[in-house]
Amino acid sequence: MKSNEKKLVYFFIQILLVIFTILFFTFQKSLVFNTICMVGTVISLICWAVVILISGSFFSNISFIYISFVLFQFGIPILYATENDYNNFYVSLFTVDTLNNGAIFSIFCIETFTLGILICLLIKKSYNRLIFANTRWARNTNMVEKASLLLFNICAVVYLPATIYGAFVLHSRFSLPALGGITKQFYFPAALLVLCYSKNPKVRKYIYTMYIIECILAIFTGGRTESLVPLLVLIVYYFQYRDNTKTSWRSKLLLSFLLLIMIVLLVTVAQLRIGNTVNDFSLKSIYESFVGELGFNFTTILFVIVGTQLIGFKYGLTYLNDLVTLIPGAIDPTGIILKLQSLSGATWLQNTYGYQLGFGLGFSIIGEAYFNFGYYGVIAILILGFLVALFQSKSVHLCTNWEKYIQLALLLGFITVTRRDFYQFLKQIEYSIFVMALYLYVFSKFKINNIK
Repeated sequence: MKSNEKKLVYFFIQILLVIFTILFFTFQKSLVFNTICMVGTVISLICWAVVILISGSFFSNISFIYISFVLFQFGIPILYATENDYNNFYVSLFTVDTLNNGAIFSIFCIETFTLGILICLLIKKSYNRLIFANTRWARNTNMVEKASLLLFNICAVVYLPATIYGAFVLHSRFSLPALGGITKQFYFPAALLVLCYSKNPKVRKYIYTMYIIECILAIFTGGRTESLVPLLVLIVYYFQYRDNTKTSWRSKLLLSFLLLIMIVLLVTVAQLRIGNTVNDFSLKSIYESFVGELGFNFTTILFVIVGTQLIGFKYGLTYLNDLVTLIPGAIDPTGIILKLQSLSGATWLQNTYGYQLGFGLGFSIIGEAYFNFGYYGVIAILILGFLVALFQSKSVHLCTNWEKYIQLALLLGFITVTRRDFYQFLKQIEYSIFVMALYLYVFSKFKINNIK
């Protein structure tokens, strides 16, 4: 069967799955929460199988993004489906109707996310270049290596000491001044850009060392996302994006082992952060702690469902707000940008419920979708799936150095956007692609690079 025919078959399978789910939940009105969780878990596995088959690998970027999407959005229901004695205190805060509606909406989002991936793969040509890939500066390997290494060193001088201070002095998360915030945005993207362009083994070892040091320090500040996600991306680069990399079964086995270490590390840090001792490393304990830690974001959709019953839907205003607030607040003397940033869904959730519970609730991409459009928010999730495939589906062997960089830099954003609002992903695109492209373009104009 030809590739396009396979994609079409998987597309129709996914359409049938969506239709089945709609009919099932339409006619089955008396389902209990645990049953819905079981149905959702089975559907998630089916969609995952489709993603693996369509992307061609369990270890593809799209597969990693899909796994993170499901675990962040549906982790707690998965535990209810697979563990008979599992109980989550925060789930008990909501009514049965809210739990059922939240789980069902999450299931539809998982399906439409997968559908968005399939739609993109059906219409996208494998040879299409990603943005800026055909520019003269993007093809100048020597220039980009110099520029990216310079940018990384500047970021390291500013950002690394701040992280050291946060890790060993504050022992907690910390706020950065404006310059520190900018260098934080570029630290990992600049490192990835160097790795994608440089052929110098000494330079690569230097980047590996500085990269891993920052990840380790970030763990001590409580920044699990800021540490483990970049570390995952570095592992993906090392096994799949390096020149002459052969993905043998040994490499895949080692990659699986490193991912397991990351899971144990996440569980350990999560428990130590709240003052618990870690003395139970059974598979059951690790499984529950890992999935429960990531899956806490399921509560976001529950809070949003309750909240929108009181304040109504936003009908796209938070997405418009996300676009406007991409303008740096530092260049806005009126303070309007900062005011708009305070009107985000994440801020609303924290102000409404977070302070009552005494900790940060975060946000989620499906929570924002429901916050704006209710059940029609699945369309926004379909678009997100389309974007994932648009940027991540091209085979590494067909990518230029710049395209490899885009895939890795946006992998950082795609994995974390599921537990944040859309603004965070737009910000990743703004800095990692457009601002970085502007920087390289300006750098390429300097005569010192001998570029005419």
